[in-house]
Amino acid sequence: MEKVSVARFYMTPGANQLVLPNSIGVESECSVEFVTGRDEVLRLSRQLMEFSARCGQAGAMHDIAYFLSKPGALPRTPHLLLVSRTSGPNLRGRDFNHLLGLLLIFEQRMLGMGTGTFATNDRSGRGALIAKPSDRSRVVALTSRALLDRGARLILMSFRDEEGSTGRSSAMQLPLLEAGAHGRGVARWARRERTIPGYLPLLGTFDATLAKIGQRTRSNLRYYRRRAESRLGCVFVPRIEVSREDMLAFNSQCMYAAPAEVAGWRYDSLSELSDPVFMGLKDREGRWLSMLGGRRYEGRSELLWQLNRSGFAADSLGTVMRSYFIEHEIAHGSRRLYIEGGTPHPIKFSFVPEYLTDLVVVRRTLGAKVMRMVARRYISRGNELSHMLGAKDLEWQPC
Repeated sequence: MEKVSVARFYMTPGANQLVLPNSIGVESECSVEFVTGRDEVLRLSRQLMEFSARCGQAGAMHDIAYFLSKPGALPRTPHLLLVSRTSGPNLRGRDFNHLLGLLLIFEQRMLGMGTGTFATNDRSGRGALIAKPSDRSRVVALTSRALLDRGARLILMSFRDEEGSTGRSSAMQLPLLEAGAHGRGVARWARRERTIPGYLPLLGTFDATLAKIGQRTRSNLRYYRRRAESRLGCVFVPRIEVSREDMLAFNSQCMYAAPAEVAGWRYDSLSELSDPVFMGLKDREGRWLSMLGGRRYEGRSELLWQLNRSGFAADSLGTVMRSYFIEHEIAHGSRRLYIEGGTPHPIKFSFVPEYLTDLVVVRRTLGAKVMRMVARRYISRGNELSHMLGAKDLEWQPC
């Protein structure tokens, strides 16, 4: 374990405002501890799952190994920030009883060195910030200040309201980030709220579930499945058993093929999931048409990735695969269907909406300005950090 660095702050109970250690009227102390590195974070897996369940976010920390190793544009180092109501949780004894909340965030690296750019790695916001709803704004403020005091140049956090919420909560109003050890004006921050398609409710039967989906999407899920069965002799394989080499070979024959290293990681990561999903479609000649990887947890099923053979655009293999997937997971007892990273498929319009908050913090230094320009140029346009750095309508606040 990297030597744990502790940043201590003081907070008036019941208030959404950080109070510096030299302030008058201090009533309680909070601390933030850093646990750095994949292996060190994984050692706390059981405690993280238990704590997320106590916070009403059951499942948020399941299969954390998958998300800790997920490839990105740049190498990343995971940091787990533990916010305690006392002088710090007892990491040696794995005691989370005094934990107020936690944040899982990643530092981008270049040429083997940290860049000071930190971002959460979960576009859904479900597995980044764990705390009871009434404590989440405090945890955001404390961890943001801890990262700044550790030298962060750019910070992006995407987090969400209480699991299952269908409306914005007043508990998620963020506090102003007050001045830290380096004085007021060291950085500035902005926030925004957005809505994402959350999940598809799965009812007791396939037909009952489809009845709640938009008419055109519902018709397509049935039509293209029947068409694939009659025209291609399509057969659903609920549990694939293929070698890594066979999957890589199939990946190279697919539309939107993943880079070989990413495809290999997808295959390898299935063995780290507590309840993996690996299913597919074959044609009448035994050729693979589609493969889908996912996971199950806490009565939920999540589609992590999908591959569809090139040359079959008119057959809408993606729609066919999802039709089988939905039916199979209903029979398996799942109550919700998630798609990791979202989907452009029209089925998203039948998903229950969920509300996220994005917070970006930018240090006022030349180095931070350089990193901001690099981020704008090299981070993909689909990345939320890129969106926020380029947004013209954000209201920036000093901190």
